[in-house]
Amino acid sequence: MILSEDTQGLDEVVVVGYGTQKKVNLSGAVANVDGKVLENRPITNIGQGLQGVVPNLNVSMNSGGAPGASSSYNIRGNTSLNGGSPLVLVDNVQMDANLVNPEDVESISVLKDASSAAIYGARAAYGVILITTKKGRKSDKPTISFNATGYWQSPAKSYHNVNSMQYLKMMDEANKNDGGSGRYFKDQVYKYTEEYFNGTRKDPVFFDEAYDKAKYGYCGNTDWWNELYKTSFSQIYNASISGGNDRTTYYASLGMNDQKGILTAGDDKYKKYNANVNISSNITKWLNVSAKITHTYTSELHPTGGTTAMNPTAYSGLSAYSGMMKNDLSPLMPVKHPDGHYAGQGSYTNPIAIMEQGGNAKYRQNDLWMTGAVRITPIKGLVINADYTWNFYGRNANEHVRNFYDYTAVPGTENYYPWTNPSSITVSNYDDYYQAFNVFAEYSLSLAEKHNFKVLVGYNQEKKHNKYHWVGRKNLIDNDTPQINLAYGDTSTSGSESMWATNGLFFRFNYDFMGKYLFEFNGREDGSSKFAKGNRYAFFPSGSVAWRVSEEKFFEPLRSWWDNLKIRGSYGSLGNQNVSGNFPYLATYGVSTKADVLLGGTRPVAVYAPGLVSSSFTWETVNQLDLGIDGTWLNNRLSASFDWYRRDTKDMLTKGATLPSVLGTSVPRSNAANMKTTGWEVSIEWSDRLSCGLGYHIKGVLSDYQSEITKYSNDTRLLSDYYVGQKIGEIWGLVSNGLFQSDEEAAKWDQKAINGGHWSAGDVKFEDIDGDGKVTWGEGTVDKPGDRKILGNSTPRYAYGITAGADYKGFDFEMFWQGIGKRDYFGGWGGAQFWGFTDEWCTPQTTSLDYWTEDNRDAYFPKLHHYSVNGSNHNTSSRYMLNAAYLRLKNVTLGYTVPSSLLKKVGIARLRVFVQGENLLTLTPMKVKFADPETLGNMTYPINKKISVGMNLTL
Repeated sequence: MILSEDTQGLDEVVVVGYGTQKKVNLSGAVANVDGKVLENRPITNIGQGLQGVVPNLNVSMNSGGAPGASSSYNIRGNTSLNGGSPLVLVDNVQMDANLVNPEDVESISVLKDASSAAIYGARAAYGVILITTKKGRKSDKPTISFNATGYWQSPAKSYHNVNSMQYLKMMDEANKNDGGSGRYFKDQVYKYTEEYFNGTRKDPVFFDEAYDKAKYGYCGNTDWWNELYKTSFSQIYNASISGGNDRTTYYASLGMNDQKGILTAGDDKYKKYNANVNISSNITKWLNVSAKITHTYTSELHPTGGTTAMNPTAYSGLSAYSGMMKNDLSPLMPVKHPDGHYAGQGSYTNPIAIMEQGGNAKYRQNDLWMTGAVRITPIKGLVINADYTWNFYGRNANEHVRNFYDYTAVPGTENYYPWTNPSSITVSNYDDYYQAFNVFAEYSLSLAEKHNFKVLVGYNQEKKHNKYHWVGRKNLIDNDTPQINLAYGDTSTSGSESMWATNGLFFRFNYDFMGKYLFEFNGREDGSSKFAKGNRYAFFPSGSVAWRVSEEKFFEPLRSWWDNLKIRGSYGSLGNQNVSGNFPYLATYGVSTKADVLLGGTRPVAVYAPGLVSSSFTWETVNQLDLGIDGTWLNNRLSASFDWYRRDTKDMLTKGATLPSVLGTSVPRSNAANMKTTGWEVSIEWSDRLSCGLGYHIKGVLSDYQSEITKYSNDTRLLSDYYVGQKIGEIWGLVSNGLFQSDEEAAKWDQKAINGGHWSAGDVKFEDIDGDGKVTWGEGTVDKPGDRKILGNSTPRYAYGITAGADYKGFDFEMFWQGIGKRDYFGGWGGAQFWGFTDEWCTPQTTSLDYWTEDNRDAYFPKLHHYSVNGSNHNTSSRYMLNAAYLRLKNVTLGYTVPSSLLKKVGIARLRVFVQGENLLTLTPMKVKFADPETLGNMTYPINKKISVGMNLTL
């Protein structure tokens, strides 16, 4: 095997703020990802393909796997108590990454530290994600590409309720433990349920007037998870054409993503259409003009679940993006009665009935972007850029709540299902207009081939104006024609209109000496309309340095195997304008068009006095220190990078100091809190190609962070509020090492302060850790917490990703694993899905069967209750802390590229076929696996496993 130098890593160009740099010359913390990581994946947005790829880029799947569900991003952990997210730019313009076609992405850069992000100013306090889309290249002829993917999807994990006989036994046990007879149901239920379970009875219902004069009795054995979810088929198509000559290049693409949902009766779905045209032309040797037009259209359909603005108190527990596995789905209830009507009868919620009969929500989005740009190169080394972008984004929704009958056994006794009654229609519309202007110039100069300078100066201006309104009306004349003018009931309406603007002057100065010593200084004078005059503008500086140790003479003896070593550091300060509302410095009046009082027989218009606003209200400031080291070895086949950082968020807007009650209103928010976040991240990659032609690679990323409150107005250190020294995500609770094994043991143990009810054998025994002879809550403060202590922390720790692949003679294989190494979770947060019962209406899952009885004294769960001391057994305690870490096989792909010698005969440049799997395997150490460890809740729409097949064709 012969080794040859690989200079690709050294020459790699990375997109940074308002420009590009060679990766080897970077002095800030910048991660770069090739758009190939997104290609051919059965995904609807970019975030689904980036999860676990970049260290400390944390991607959350909002609403799980629901059709059209979006992704949200975080860089390097907790930001501010007021929230905060990275700035996402597509071709230097702020866009919603969820609407970008993944197949159009050329590369993604993640600017993590203050130095690399500072040039973007007010909205870049928590990092920047730069997405660069594909452009045309000079070629002899146009290149036409067509990609097609079809995939089948179903829940990645499944969770099932107990069967009917287990359910009867558990209900009786809880009834007995609450002081009942131990016989919860009437005798007919036990008789007919056992017959149906054993196969000697045909129908899952019975009618007996001695049981109920109008309703069926239920005696079925329904596995609700299997009834709620199905396997569906979805498809993705993308086509593009690109090319150019010495003067003009072009790229145009069309994409269609048709995602079907997995609800058995809901017919939920999401469609996204993308169109993109990008043209660049050299008008003269010194003038380049370019234009880009992008349009995205989406449509969605979801069952409303009865929950809309017109039905805010619909207690079905279901909504447009939610899951359907409610905790009150009795296995005794069938999906339908023998007569074909849906079961429920007003006493139970039947999600399948609501999916099919309760009305749908229809959402549509239009997102149009138009950008024009010029690039002028008047003299050697000087480049002047200017661009203007205009965007219209519109979203409209039609949400229909359809009332339907819950049929019973006796005709004429049926009633409307309560939580979708009355019927209603809600129509809403959101229009957003955005424009941005950038002008910036960059000058590069080298002196004596040793001193290299680069200076960038520029101006940025942005403005956004949005309008929103909705109107709704109850009581549709025709249940199947949901129109505002075809309803006769109460009408409600509301709306808003707002705007914001920013502008800023920025600069960046780079200097390096012979490529050894690298210096960068950034600054931005930023203004935001979200602050009052006098506090509107602020200057935010940052700087970074790097030393390429490998360029020193003393390093020469190591160069035979150690190619590159760079040590870098950065520090900077950024402002955060992420505050509530667009004019938070103004005291605004409350308005009611119909006050809750009668004057002259009518409800008058009322204007309410505003609250107070702090006169010193101003920017939150984010200071960040970053220290990093990069290295490559063995002809650049092995590379590694490590960063440690500290981010201080200062002057966070929170409640001010407590004031006397004679103030008469709430204390105004002020810049009164600080938070510190520290963390680290590491990336290691090996890539090689053997002389036999086999290429292979493996990459691992790992990151961690923790946050701590360093300033907060809570002098008594109440546990119910933030306090100085608090680690974000702390879980306080009682200590429990077991269950009472006898009534006598329970009677002798004093935990009446927790619950004054009757404790007995099988209930949770909490420990007296402060030694006062009883279990108490103390005074609810950090210093006097009673018998509570810190049990863990819910922050997801040690996020990691592992990618490995190979290619040989046309075959290619790749797999990607993603996971969380440590996350503390109190199982009780899962409610009845974890415990089994929180009241008599709950249905336990099969994961709740290990409960205490006289015959099962070593049980994990306490004895069953519906009420009594049930809630106190469920207090946060060490006994029921879970390790919610997980490892998931996010993607595995096997492909084959047909030899070009065969394809040339039919005019095809490239043809690749592939089969792919997503989320095929999930491993977790959770002791009770009651929910998907990534979502930790079965009312979240399930994350899906997918099997796909597809092809890539190039002409």
